[in-house]
Amino acid sequence: MDKRTLFASLLALLSGLMPAALSAAGHVKSATAICRVLGDGRKVAAVVLEYDAPVAARSLTPDSYRVEGRRVTRVYANARPERALQGVDGPYVVVEVETAVDLDAQPRQPTAAELELKRERDRLQGGPGLRAGWSTGGDDTYPDDATLYQQADIRTTDGSIYAANGCPIVTTRAITLVADDFRQESFVSPYTGQTLPYNIYLPADYDPAQRYPLVLFIHDAGTASGPVTQTLYQGNGATSWAEPEAQARHRCIVVAPEYPVVTVDDSWNYSHHLDTTIALLEALQRRYAIDGERIYVTGQSMGCMSSIVMMLKRPDLFAGALLVAGKWDPALMGPLDRQNLWIISCEGDLTSNALQGEAVARWREQGSTVAEATWDMTLSRDELSAEADRLRAGGDHLLFTHLTGGSHRATWFVSYGIAGIQEWLFEQRKCAAAASR
Repeated sequence: MDKRTLFASLLALLSGLMPAALSAAGHVKSATAICRVLGDGRKVAAVVLEYDAPVAARSLTPDSYRVEGRRVTRVYANARPERALQGVDGPYVVVEVETAVDLDAQPRQPTAAELELKRERDRLQGGPGLRAGWSTGGDDTYPDDATLYQQADIRTTDGSIYAANGCPIVTTRAITLVADDFRQESFVSPYTGQTLPYNIYLPADYDPAQRYPLVLFIHDAGTASGPVTQTLYQGNGATSWAEPEAQARHRCIVVAPEYPVVTVDDSWNYSHHLDTTIALLEALQRRYAIDGERIYVTGQSMGCMSSIVMMLKRPDLFAGALLVAGKWDPALMGPLDRQNLWIISCEGDLTSNALQGEAVARWREQGSTVAEATWDMTLSRDELSAEADRLRAGGDHLLFTHLTGGSHRATWFVSYGIAGIQEWLFEQRKCAAAASR
């Protein structure tokens, strides 16, 4: 059974097994969660309720519903099951809730059983020295459900009143915007025969007669060994390039592997999965209309370190890189001053900031120019984009941005989806870099 057929079967099953709480809510036929992926992970942005009759838009206020654990920002009726700028009479009620990045968000702490499992993995892998190749759990959760309560009477267009009641309305379906547009596939390593699962996004109007840039995103260690879609939900490092606004500016293919193990460690060891990733990119170039001069790489923490290793191994592969919250041995990074790089670290991430700073100092000793700036990480997305435009205006191919304060994880909560940074990356060309340096 293919994925589409399976999904249809699940929806049919859900329709036939509507939770008692939903049926008891009166006239609600279905409840669907609409999710967005932010820098700190997937979050419910709205719930769409389908009623058995058209609801009068004027009968609704933000106080008509309460959503557990979330602040309601808008409530309106609609003729279609989707969000809108203005409500109209219709059978759907849209309850929007506040979504914002929490710069202090922390990963879920492992249970005692999970810690014991990790210790057993350590033992089997030879102790705590070599960490590359270990799995870490990938067990953080990014919920896609919500529970609502109708707490005020609402009115249908024919004048009927649907009275408030204390019955919970539990969502039974979920849509994750942008992330749902990725396909899940797998690649068999030509070196080990092991399978690497990955997510791939193709532009909606993909045309094999055109040539598209490709963005490769590599997740952090905390996501290793999770479900294949985990890298799409744990932050927007992959999805930000596929957002409608980003695609309108630059049509591109996006690839986001889900690594079964940690690919690099803090002792500069790395696993064979990076060679497999390079082989995956080569296979994708044979399969899709990819512009070989515009393949880009980005990653956070482990993903940043993995990107650096691949650029050192294959300096001819990538046209540019966005390196977020990572590091590598500065003594080995000298050759990277011939690449197009934008490094972002938080001042509170002392190791990343210091080691990347040492690499920058080495490049300057070698005669390279590095543009450097400090940004307030609490600025709005538009303000950060304006800062990026100012920094890239100098035309430098090596840039280093410090985000004020923050922490290791907060770096990637902020760094992705900034239009000015995306513009810089897509300006880079492999052939131009080779010719000029």
